[in-house]
Amino acid sequence: MIFIDRNLVTAPKKLTDENGAAKKELEKAIEHFTGPDKHKTYKNFKVYRDPSVKKALIELCKSKCAYCESTFLKTYVGDIEHFRPKGEIEELKASGNSKPGYYWLAADWDNLLLSCRNCNQKSKQSTINVQEAKSMGKMNQFPVFDEQKRARSHEDDLKKEEKVRLLLNPCVENPESYFKYDINSGVIKSRKRKKFLKQRALSSIKVFALQRVPLVQDREKKAILISAQMQRVEEAMFNYNDFSHDPVRSKRFAKILHREMEALQSFLNPNEEYLGLARQMIGKFMKKNFQVDIHAA
Repeated sequence: MIFIDRNLVTAPKKLTDENGAAKKELEKAIEHFTGPDKHKTYKNFKVYRDPSVKKALIELCKSKCAYCESTFLKTYVGDIEHFRPKGEIEELKASGNSKPGYYWLAADWDNLLLSCRNCNQKSKQSTINVQEAKSMGKMNQFPVFDEQKRARSHEDDLKKEEKVRLLLNPCVENPESYFKYDINSGVIKSRKRKKFLKQRALSSIKVFALQRVPLVQDREKKAILISAQMQRVEEAMFNYNDFSHDPVRSKRFAKILHREMEALQSFLNPNEEYLGLARQMIGKFMKKNFQVDIHAA
């Protein structure tokens, strides 16, 4: 999970037109949810499904899932995911007050992300530490630290809820400051020690199912590839240093070092999967061997 700069992509006009479909849909939703049937299921959210929205989200997220960083469009069309769920709130089901959800954000550009099926939808999945498959995936989950500050209508102050939000928003926080990876296993962990921030990291791992077995195994494979390439860079660097006195050989080994460094840097391409993992590994390597801080670049 990495930071996604929403400012790099223009919001689709379908969502922002002051007199367009999104505004009319919002007005109807407000009319419904301020009426006597506000706790009934509402199915008239359609504007966010416009093809222009999906196209913009694919560009925004570099064709990757906003949560797990997997590329999946070759096998699945992808979900337009509502960060704050539009229909209902799963955490309030026990109280019988789960509906409505964040209906006023159904066509809000800032509330939409691209997601894979496994992060967004409920399905039986196994995690790395639990053999028994359990129902996992975000769906309508949106945990908060203090339910008294949860926004329940378009008139509530969302800024108060933001302070107690327990899911990382990749367009607001930098997830790399929250997560670290075990490069020997592909397991994702919390970096944070303070109670609330750690709980936010751990809640995100759980809700987005970021410890599911195939995902962890795929991150492990990427870590192996990166480790192998770092070793090639080290070998090329040693050869270059050993023959620095020989103009002919040093020139040849300089070319090899440059080539191997380019191969390593390719893992940092914004379109690559598991960029958070790659930055962690390569960042440490570059600082140790070349005194270069890739995060400052």
